[in-house]
Amino acid sequence: MHRQFLCCAATVCAILLGWINVSQADVKLPAIFTDHMVLQQGQKNRVWGQAAAGEKVTVSIGTQQHAATADAAGKWMVTLDPLPVSRDPATLTIKGNNTVTISDVLVGEVWICSGQSNMQWSVNQANDPDLERLTANYPQIRLISVPQVGTQEPQDDFNGSWSVCSGDTVGDFSAVGYFFG
Repeated sequence: MHRQFLCCAATVCAILLGWINVSQADVKLPAIFTDHMVLQQGQKNRVWGQAAAGEKVTVSIGTQQHAATADAAGKWMVTLDPLPVSRDPATLTIKGNNTVTISDVLVGEVWICSGQSNMQWSVNQANDPDLERLTANYPQIRLISVPQVGTQEPQDDFNGSWSVCSGDTVGDFSAVGYFFG
């Protein structure tokens, strides 16, 4: 009897600890939302992520503030009102049980460069990559590379982050995207 009580008590404790961990889950964002990101100007922009089920999440940028509640699967999404183009860096703040701050956010044009293998051709592979590295001082140009992953299922996230165009980073930029920009 004593052993059954201990097993039952241990099970209840494990369930409660698991519930506490889930209910205190941190707000998490996919890799598309990182420092140095660019939001499309003049359009509504969606911001989404994960949190504990039922957790209220608030997203703010500039004078805008929007809230959502995470669904049973922990997913949430807000839609930002259209923003005007701005070269002045903004901060995107996401608050729930924790706070995520995304710095140096620009609002401008977002171009998606995709398609054939020539998009993977880097500036390092272009003619005169040393010259390009010496002259690449374009802090308004940003890049995020999405790795090729073969899958039959839609993906919620990927491994990547935004880069600011500089002599140190331009070598890894898509040459086609860089010279087009």
